Amino acid sequence: GFPLATVHPYQPKHITPTDEQVAVQMSAERTLIIEANAGAAKTTTLALRMAQAWTTGMPPERCLALTYTDTACQALQAALRKIGVPAPVVARFRIASFDAFCAAMLQEPYGPPVEQIDTQEALRPYVWEAVQRIEANESERWPEELQLPSAGDAGFIEDFLATALWLKGTLKDDLERDDGPATPDYAGDLGIGYTQLKVFRAYERIRRRELADEPLFRGPYDATYDLARRLLEGDTAASLRPWPRNLQMLLVDEMHDMNAASFRVLRELLDSTQCQFCGVGDRDQVIYGAHGADAVFMGDAITVHTGRPVARLPLTPSHRFGRKLAAKAGRLADKPYGSLAAHDTAVQLLGYDDEAECVDLIAHQVQHWRTATRGKMAGLAVLLRHPGQSIAIENRLLADGVPYTVSGFESYLLRPEVLLVRGLLAVATDNFDSVTEPRTREKLMRALVFFCGARIVVKGREHESQHDLLADAIRSVTDNPLFLESFFTNQILPNVEPAMQRRLQRALKVAKEAHGPDTLARLLEALQIDAVVREVFVSRQRRADALANLAGLSHAAQAFGSARDYFLHLNAAEQRQRELRSTASLVLAHIGHVKGLEFEHVLIPYLEQGAFPDPQAPFAQEKNTLYVGMTRARQQLTLLAHRQRPSAFVAQLGYAESTQAAKAPT
Repeated sequence: GFPLATVHPYQPKHITPTDEQVAVQMSAERTLIIEANAGAAKTTTLALRMAQAWTTGMPPERCLALTYTDTACQALQAALRKIGVPAPVVARFRIASFDAFCAAMLQEPYGPPVEQIDTQEALRPYVWEAVQRIEANESERWPEELQLPSAGDAGFIEDFLATALWLKGTLKDDLERDDGPATPDYAGDLGIGYTQLKVFRAYERIRRRELADEPLFRGPYDATYDLARRLLEGDTAASLRPWPRNLQMLLVDEMHDMNAASFRVLRELLDSTQCQFCGVGDRDQVIYGAHGADAVFMGDAITVHTGRPVARLPLTPSHRFGRKLAAKAGRLADKPYGSLAAHDTAVQLLGYDDEAECVDLIAHQVQHWRTATRGKMAGLAVLLRHPGQSIAIENRLLADGVPYTVSGFESYLLRPEVLLVRGLLAVATDNFDSVTEPRTREKLMRALVFFCGARIVVKGREHESQHDLLADAIRSVTDNPLFLESFFTNQILPNVEPAMQRRLQRALKVAKEAHGPDTLARLLEALQIDAVVREVFVSRQRRADALANLAGLSHAAQAFGSARDYFLHLNAAEQRQRELRSTASLVLAHIGHVKGLEFEHVLIPYLEQGAFPDPQAPFAQEKNTLYVGMTRARQQLTLLAHRQRPSAFVAQLGYAESTQAAKAPT
């Protein structure tokens, strides 16, 4: 390590570090964990330590910073630039998510990358293959405990994939299994069902090509699991060609998001490089419990497993927001919370009786901000618990001509179920002018194939993959929209299941013959969209969001003379949005996607029973999610709560019934 305390501190631009920050920046401790509060400049403080090491003489290539998300990587790079580290130097620092780092460590030098599959829908065939393997091979040893699902049980798929994600993050089965067969008692000890365990092991054999080193594919966070598993099985850094053996400094941001799999990788890095280590986290920001995230790894785990003594330093007061928001965050997190910010942060709670009033309140806040800041919209963020909550808000922003960008989800206009309807209307009218953006056309083509379940068949090209055939078709239609009708007629309709074929034909008939504002509703009815959504999507929440997206689409279309007029309007709005610079756009985001970021004004709507907290999620994790969202604000935080059915968080924040009934500000 570098004797950082023996040299002059790096002098950052644009900020004056606090004594706490300087202590972290200059600490000569070999292993350091920073216990931080939200808004206490965790990422900036890590950037200061990295800059200090660089100015001391450490090549940036010998510094590795790991985070849990790509957003956190971008935030750390931005923090380095903000404090004055030159952009070419920032580019030399190794900054990556744990999963991206692990994938790079596992990449064979001359082989193709392992296919990455990120959607439950694309993983579903492999889960059913595992179920079928058990049906074919399972003895009658435990007939009463083994309850295999019937084909088409999307609920089982969703529950299984959630269980698999947790098992891999916690390494439960890998750490506790012995050489004997899986039993109901062993599954119970793990805390899962026997059927889930049997399917998990069969699924992993399929994914890993019967337990070979090079897997057939990887799902979300599988690279971290694969590397951790190999290390558990006896592999070491010496067997991994790209391992950073000359590492001098290792940092982990958002350390509270660490799970057993990522911690096993961290241990190997610490043991194999003897580098300096600095991790920073906030125990109240654990929102990935479903992945096995646990703040316990910020405790004495490093000392227990590596023998390294751990020094601890605090980052206590907020620099991002003022005392009023610090007080609310402290109430929610149940801990003292101060602020050193030179400004205060206004906090207001507004009440609504229905969604229309909630959207009106948001629109009022947006317009007020737009006027007050003269169009500096990038400082305003509307943070949502679920993507399905964006529909009415997006429709209002489009109607008001307000530029916005989305983060953590697609705009509802680009979600597959909406693109399916836009595509069917384009096919029915043999007119693609309501979808002029090439990127949207590509997504529309993929949505048609995805929903219809069609296989592309081209004579003489039977040996080519569906991926390559679809890519070729997309290029043709994107370049010449007139090919869309031919593609649909020759590739989609003949190559789908008979029931889906009948639905598509009925929907096309409606689109060709019907007129008036109710055309879209009639098209959806002919398509039997409820059944289509149930068959296609795995997640219960995703199915509910899809139906809500289409209901919002249908409702908005009633204000136009025809469905075609409505889609032309949407296309024009989409083009206007793309013409605006992103710096002029407000941010509409999923709360979990903005960890590490900050905004001048944050709005959090739909604080309502059954919405936030989500009744399907652990309450403590939902509280942490709200804490993350609230603490993104610098100048102002606006919460919107239902008057008759306020979220349980409203009382936790110290608001009385009279406050819950607040009207929109003047």
